[in-house]
Amino acid sequence: MQVASEPISGRNRCEKRDCAPTRPRVAFFDYPDVFEDFYPHYGVDQRAFGTRWAETGVHAVVTMVQRDVGDVTWYSQSLKPEIQETVHAVVGCRVKMLPSSWLHRLMWRAFYLSPGAWRWRWRTRAYGAFATVASYASPASVPLLSALRHDRPDVLFTGSYMSGRFDVLVVLAKLLGIPLIAFHSGGEPHEYLGKMTRRWTIPRADMFIVSSQAEGAMLMTRYAVPAERVALILTPIDTTGFRPTNRVSACRLADLDPARRYLLFVGRLVDEVKRVSALIRAFAPLMVRHPDADLLIVGEGPDGERLRQLGAELAPGRVRFLGWRSGIEVLTALYNAAECLLLPSRREGFPTVVGEAMACGTPVLASQVGGVAELVVEGETGWLVPAGDDNALASRLSFVLDHRDAVAAMRPRARSMAETRVSREMVAQALAQCFASVLERAAVR
Repeated sequence: MQVASEPISGRNRCEKRDCAPTRPRVAFFDYPDVFEDFYPHYGVDQRAFGTRWAETGVHAVVTMVQRDVGDVTWYSQSLKPEIQETVHAVVGCRVKMLPSSWLHRLMWRAFYLSPGAWRWRWRTRAYGAFATVASYASPASVPLLSALRHDRPDVLFTGSYMSGRFDVLVVLAKLLGIPLIAFHSGGEPHEYLGKMTRRWTIPRADMFIVSSQAEGAMLMTRYAVPAERVALILTPIDTTGFRPTNRVSACRLADLDPARRYLLFVGRLVDEVKRVSALIRAFAPLMVRHPDADLLIVGEGPDGERLRQLGAELAPGRVRFLGWRSGIEVLTALYNAAECLLLPSRREGFPTVVGEAMACGTPVLASQVGGVAELVVEGETGWLVPAGDDNALASRLSFVLDHRDAVAAMRPRARSMAETRVSREMVAQALAQCFASVLERAAVR
């Protein structure tokens, strides 16, 4: 893949030879089917979403695309839009909030808002089928189609290829005669209903941005995606803001005792995925041998109360729940105060917290899932354990607490890895190359 020697230009936008090239128009679609599926769980309302909130790795990627590739419009859908169009102060893109289709709204209200639905939806296979149909129904919206026809984007960019939403976007791209680029997500296509449809849609996308070599190999072998349509690009991290700092100062900023040692988890408290309960159970037997160590849990989520009760039962006073924390200065202090970051997830794409921690020089102990192994090198920048292997997790956790000097020696290597793989400069260059190659191919077909 070559770096474009000229500015990336829009499709058929300039008819005169002396006309200056224009920036391409990028239509971006996030992975939630509707706004209500994700952002309210983080306390984010539509106004904040459309103007200033930018706490996910997806926001970091779109910021790079807006800055270095083209003019982005972020299309989001809602059951009840409260905003129409805004300009995001951080990302720099336009944000449009549109209603999902009437069928999707009907299904969402019937299934998610019914008082009885929450009691039975996880106990029946009907939930998967229902969610899949809803995923197809959401983007089949007249207002969305009208907006795309009016805005005339040059390329569609989507944050997931694991849902019915992606399949609909593939069809829309073909109807509009423009390419589609799909960003990586945290699952695998075979985990979703509609996988037969995906065997048709995935090979028809123009480019996949993946989070690991394994993900790229899966697309090439299972779906016959050509190698030139796969690009390994990790989530960009602000390595200037997330950086190594003095630990004592970091502890004071985070309101922590610098005389103690800290193991850190940062993420949403959804135990089925993040396995925070496994962390607590692995830490509890070690706390007697290491009276100076505490487990810090940063985040909130539906399992928060149950996990707090488990921590109080198994390790009273030694598992500290700090709630949700955000902002570079706050998170940088926590990462620098910690011995290591812990992430025993069952599945991930490329977790932003891994890049943030390593940019601060903090080693990572994590499950070998998604793109984690792209940064975490066993014994060099951290440790990898098989997903769901609690014995391996406990063993590595014991090593971290028993070998303080060896862990500290990893910190410069962790920082160097982050600078090399996920700095904004490196990722911006890779994204620009990726979009340029897709738009150049589209211009000649």
